[in-house]
Amino acid sequence: MTDYYKLLGVLPNATTEEIKKAYRQLALKYHPDRNSGDKKSEEFFKKITEVYTILSDPEARENYNYEYKKSQQASNSENQQEKSEPKNEQQITPQVILTVFQDIRKKISGMDKIHINQSALYNSLNDLLSFNNINFLLAWGDTKANNQIISEVMTCCKSLVYPYVEKLAPKLVKLAGSDNDTIQRIFSFNKQQKYWSYWTRYKSVAIIAAIILLFFVISNINSVTPSSYSSEKDNRPSDGDLNSTFANDQEASTPSSDNSQPTSIYVPKLTPEQKLQQEKEKLITEGWEETEVHNGQLPSCYNFIPKKSSIDNYLEVHVGGGTDVAIKVMNLQTEKCIRYVFINNGSTYKIRNIPEGVYYLKIAYGKDWFSKVENEQCVGKFIRNPMYEKGSDLMDFSLQHTSDGYRIPSFQLKLDVIATNTVNTFSSQDISESEFNQ
Repeated sequence: MTDYYKLLGVLPNATTEEIKKAYRQLALKYHPDRNSGDKKSEEFFKKITEVYTILSDPEARENYNYEYKKSQQASNSENQQEKSEPKNEQQITPQVILTVFQDIRKKISGMDKIHINQSALYNSLNDLLSFNNINFLLAWGDTKANNQIISEVMTCCKSLVYPYVEKLAPKLVKLAGSDNDTIQRIFSFNKQQKYWSYWTRYKSVAIIAAIILLFFVISNINSVTPSSYSSEKDNRPSDGDLNSTFANDQEASTPSSDNSQPTSIYVPKLTPEQKLQQEKEKLITEGWEETEVHNGQLPSCYNFIPKKSSIDNYLEVHVGGGTDVAIKVMNLQTEKCIRYVFINNGSTYKIRNIPEGVYYLKIAYGKDWFSKVENEQCVGKFIRNPMYEKGSDLMDFSLQHTSDGYRIPSFQLKLDVIATNTVNTFSSQDISESEFNQ
């Protein structure tokens, strides 16, 4: 079966406008008026005109796509060679792209990480995982080949430092399409490489700290003696007159009758609630005020620009009874906050119409939300049991293209705090209040 898309030099998922543009370029080059007496060019011009007539008609193109897909599946991605523009070039298929990734993996196999050119390896993988290549692979619909490519890339990523791995992970998630098992495998791999990079970076510090701690423990054990027994034995009267000892102790403990000042003053300890009240009073004097906030998006004066799309997706967040939460939805590429919502304890809220892209979360937990205006911007924070986290898992809200159309991804989270333990359904790391508010 003739590959019309190859003949015009476009991908199978090309738009009508792209097909029209490609046809015009070829028609201009091979038009009989420009190639007088050239039978080969004349035949090629007639062929591309016939192809354009079919692909520019929606119904005719749909019928062709049906037969085209059957032909591709039946030949196991080995397309029949047909007459094309007069030049010799290899047909691009998922198997061809997979072979390139396999060659890269074989080339670095067995090499020590320090001997690998990190930037060159990353650039090779990143270029192969271009926007056009990923869309081509998704449109082709060979899920097995796509999963093999993902596995090859993850094997190569073991030879890369983590910052490069973190940049490639969203592209692998997009290539996984609607395969949730593969997406979870990518997230787990990304997390594993992140933790391994931490260990590699700080293992020498950890080993030194462990040695110091061990030395400290051993020193304390060696310094422990029955001091209370020795002291008691040394202070025992030589004549064994215990009654006089008790008398002296009693006299020492009896307050003197003179007006001498006590050596210390007893200061009662404040309860947690009293400390909290003191903190509230201090914040009020600094211009803060306690604010009652209901479920929903915070005002844009909180230093973020709300972004909304027409895609009917959502991030559903269920908050337990132990805490209120403030959530920032952060764009991985721009590091900008596109949504900032407040959710009260014991409630569920859906953040809807999130633009296409890859995101992570910053989350503040706590009670008693205080806010003020500072430098013409709103700032807020919890003052009771505040905790701040940055999510390690990525959420790809890009449309997942499939052979039957596309899939709209959505996500669900459960968040709560019990005592000092955070309970949630995604991986995260602790951050400071200042980092949360950046």
